[in-house]
Amino acid sequence: MADIEVDGQRVRSRNSAVTLDFGGFAKGVALDMAMQRLRSMGIQNAIINAGGDLNVIGSHGERPWKVGVRHPQGEGVLAALQLADGETVYTSGNYERYREHEGMSYSHIIDPRTGWPAEGTRSVTVIHGDATTADAAATALFVAGPHQWREI
Repeated sequence: MADIEVDGQRVRSRNSAVTLDFGGFAKGVALDMAMQRLRSMGIQNAIINAGGDLNVIGSHGERPWKVGVRHPQGEGVLAALQLADGETVYTSGNYERYREHEGMSYSHIIDPRTGWPAEGTRSVTVIHGDATTADAAATALFVAGPHQWREI
């Protein structure tokens, strides 16, 4: 974190080996925009899937959309959810994007309180009517961990 420089709205790293990725939060914003566009075109029933994060419009025929939440250890489906019109499902986890170093696995999600990868959580899934909120909440709850998630 010592290599990160913040100047107003500009954030950069003085270390060429350090990269910053705001893609996780941006996905919620992008899918909210995509769903607004589909609605403006008169689309009444749709599901958008971006890497497992989902936004839905309407229903799947006469029934709600049904989606699965992947088990973080890759062993099938952990939960099945029914989504109503306008609901979104966003998951933050450390089982797909991580780094291994000297036998240790490190999450790609950084805890801003410590500057180190977040620990103590494998996966968090949030259902909400706004994708941007769900995306940000999933990451915040992941960082908060099992002992502080209620505060978030």
